[in-house]
Amino acid sequence: MSAPILDPAAPPQTAAPVPRWHLHRRLYNWMLSFAHSPYATPALFMFSVTEAIFFPVPPFVLQVPLTIERREQAWWYAGISTAGSILGGLIGYALGGLFHGLAVWLFTEPRLHTIDPYMRNVWLLTAGVLAVHPFKLFTIAAGALQAPLLPFIIASAIGRAALFFGIGALVWAFGPPIRVFIDRYFNLLTVALGVLIVGVVVAVKFWH
Repeated sequence: MSAPILDPAAPPQTAAPVPRWHLHRRLYNWMLSFAHSPYATPALFMFSVTEAIFFPVPPFVLQVPLTIERREQAWWYAGISTAGSILGGLIGYALGGLFHGLAVWLFTEPRLHTIDPYMRNVWLLTAGVLAVHPFKLFTIAAGALQAPLLPFIIASAIGRAALFFGIGALVWAFGPPIRVFIDRYFNLLTVALGVLIVGVVVAVKFWH
């Protein structure tokens, strides 16, 4: 279950202490603490980079409250998240290529090769970027399977931009209430984006 979304506009409340073993929730709260920090933008970029390699909490956890507080900068924060995620994806790709054994340990060989079809086409790669969660697993697997680098970069740029700019657009348009919706239906939204992108490409090719 997702950690509850906190409204940065709400008055401060006394929260119950989070047990030390609830690491994911502690990381979640730590990320949110940067929303009011002068280092919010660098933190968003670094979380976007590391989430594509190893960090377990997605960067939109910080992107959303920043966008709510400064809605005129919605596209700036979406761009920061996208750029950081692409850079992190390239690092994950490199790690997968350098440490093939790590990828096999994470997935097992048969499961690793179940994403082989994604490696053959930039649009399938884009769908994979959106559909495979967490993103770090896809980047490491792509490197281990030696997916063509340029299509991987293009797919990462399209897929992660669609995700973060889509989130930015939702928050810009609907404000704080959309936070609960994004948190609850995040996986469904990303799969729908992947299907939409592939569907549009297939439709255009069919039309021509």
